[in-house]
Amino acid sequence: MSKEARYVVRLSQNGYTPADQSVLLQKIKDLVRPLSGVAMNLRVSDFAVEFDLFCAPEADLNPFLAALAPVGGALSRRRLDIETPAPPPDQVIAEARALFNEQRFWEFHEVLEGLWKKTSGEEKQLLQGLILAAAAFVHVQKNEPGVVLQMLRDAVARLEHQPAAYQGINLAQLLSALQKIILTKNVHFPTI
Repeated sequence: MSKEARYVVRLSQNGYTPADQSVLLQKIKDLVRPLSGVAMNLRVSDFAVEFDLFCAPEADLNPFLAALAPVGGALSRRRLDIETPAPPPDQVIAEARALFNEQRFWEFHEVLEGLWKKTSGEEKQLLQGLILAAAAFVHVQKNEPGVVLQMLRDAVARLEHQPAAYQGINLAQLLSALQKIILTKNVHFPTI
């Protein structure tokens, strides 16, 4: 048997909150199981419900999306298990920035990780800080608040001595927002 395909699937947001994560994940698991699919890692943002879907590589996703309609309409799907040629760094950053601003923090992490692996020095620290901030927000979306503030502290430690801007990202503004979240313990999703 061939390796399973892995997709990140985004469904429309129908009033769900991160507190709904476990019940919603179980509902989605029940909907995709009859189609031989497995759902994991559900996250709830202000804009969408997103999760990882594993299925046979040759599977047509349309029956899955139809089965998921009671949860929300399909917004997007991206196959994650197929390697594609890496775009130039400026395109990677532009795509990552758009994903972050759409609260697609899991995908942001996935997109930036390849670039992070190819960098060194201060730029590597900067990218790691961005990835850590996104990872913290993934935990918020999964209703796992216990690690969020420490991850944000780690992100701040990597970002606080960086330039004010990086490839169109206002790092000074992001750093200020992260510091405010840590100080007030009131988590919100900033934009970059």
